[in-house]
Amino acid sequence: MFSNVSGGFRRRLEERAGVVGVALIVTVVVAVGAIIATRSSGPPPTPAPPGGPIKALPVVASISPVQRLRGDAATFNHSTGGWTGSGAALVTSTTADHGAGSLAMSASSPLGGSMTAWSPVEPANQLDRYVGTANIRAVTAVRGVRAKLRFIDSAGTVTDTEPGEALPDSTSAWTPVAAVAAIAPKGTVQVQLGISFPTVGVGARHLVDDASIAQTPGGSAPVVGPLRTRGNQILDGRGRPLILRGLQRFGLEGGTKTPLPTNAEIGQLKLWGANEVRISLGEQKWLTTSCQYERDYPQVVDRVVHWVTSRGMVALLNLHFADIGDCGTPGLTPMADSPGAITFWQEVASRYKSNPLVAFDLFNEPNVPEQTWLFGGDFTANGQDVTAAGMQQLYQTVRGTGAKNLVVVSGIGQAETPPSDLVDGVNIAYGAHAYQCSTVAPPQCTTPKPYDASVPLHRWVSFGKRNPVVVTEFGFPDIGVDGRYNASAIAYAEAHGWGWSGFAWDGGTDGRFDLVQNTPASDGTTIEPNAGGMPLLAGFALNRPA
Repeated sequence: MFSNVSGGFRRRLEERAGVVGVALIVTVVVAVGAIIATRSSGPPPTPAPPGGPIKALPVVASISPVQRLRGDAATFNHSTGGWTGSGAALVTSTTADHGAGSLAMSASSPLGGSMTAWSPVEPANQLDRYVGTANIRAVTAVRGVRAKLRFIDSAGTVTDTEPGEALPDSTSAWTPVAAVAAIAPKGTVQVQLGISFPTVGVGARHLVDDASIAQTPGGSAPVVGPLRTRGNQILDGRGRPLILRGLQRFGLEGGTKTPLPTNAEIGQLKLWGANEVRISLGEQKWLTTSCQYERDYPQVVDRVVHWVTSRGMVALLNLHFADIGDCGTPGLTPMADSPGAITFWQEVASRYKSNPLVAFDLFNEPNVPEQTWLFGGDFTANGQDVTAAGMQQLYQTVRGTGAKNLVVVSGIGQAETPPSDLVDGVNIAYGAHAYQCSTVAPPQCTTPKPYDASVPLHRWVSFGKRNPVVVTEFGFPDIGVDGRYNASAIAYAEAHGWGWSGFAWDGGTDGRFDLVQNTPASDGTTIEPNAGGMPLLAGFALNRPA
């Protein structure tokens, strides 16, 4: 995200670079049949026109997740279904969300403390995706509750326990626990769902219903190129509608501490189920005329593009950094510069035009008047007068190389608003960026409805009925402990048939927008999502192999 050179996304970048040392519930029924919930404080919002309220997404017909909990283990209509308690006594209750019964959890310690209910063990496959959910309700006081997934090997040893986000339940209504999503580690043969209350008081009592463990194979169906557009859809090489679901690999643009991608890491992205990787690039590292030119940079990009596209994923190459002035400091700018960006796209498009799984994202987050956005002109950045290359010129530069690849054009106003004038051409999709809190999470972020992505995205609905839209960036700055906003953004994009690409996967775990909780290990340990990444992992099940 870009906010007038020194705002929003610049501060996110500076943090990575080391420069800066409501009851609303949006429920997404993704293809795995799991429930992803987002909740924010305050009264229910008025539906944002013209898109209207977000509805539960239909299960895609070609997706057939395996539901591991069945009968009373899921519905508790007649018994506790084989669930066991840790710090909790378990009985059935006639108060139910659906059906005839629910699971009642009561603190077994006279002092209160923590309590967890564990489902019966179910068969599991290593490296498959698992999403666990349940509906919950408090009988006594409201408490924080989280879902957990526990993986077990053939020796009966628990090899990994993945906790979901902790959110409060309610005494007045059934609410979905935040979905927990994980990749089963190597050696996994069984899985369990846990519903855990980290802290409860004496006599605490809470109800559980509609428990689910949904299983889908890891990976994604290979994308068949070349890509083209028709109406408001992106089509694959077979003429079938294609939804790009991926994330951004930040770090190749330069000027940050971010490690470069590895082949193993891109393999993990594929295992998660992404079918697209947005790769941010730096013009200053590519152009031979730049003081920051790196001779081997094109070869580094070659390798990453090969690792992505050879696995059947789309590599969306994004011009992220520009180099303003003679040997200026590279970074985020209000618009692509001329002639630097022109030369960049002449060379990049020529280099990758023969790869049908490469797409070109012309410029990240432009922030100039719309006429300048479209046709170019003068703007000021870093105290210098600069000539901008407009989106029409950048598009024509790409097409002038003979490249017929899909082109993505970011909207105006930091890609937050669709343009009123379109780029003249073919095979064009438009990129939307959606941030409610661009640098810090609540309570420091005082934006109204901070967990509701329909606020920034509703303005794209009318536009998206006529043009292909991909939400090429969205995220939430809470260092991986809050997934509500990402779940809301995915829900909104899926409800409108748009692609989406979360921010960010950058080889680390300590950035405010990071989506993972661990990095690759030499023993081949799987990379697991943090709370912010779990909605992405669950949503990637829509890309599952046939």
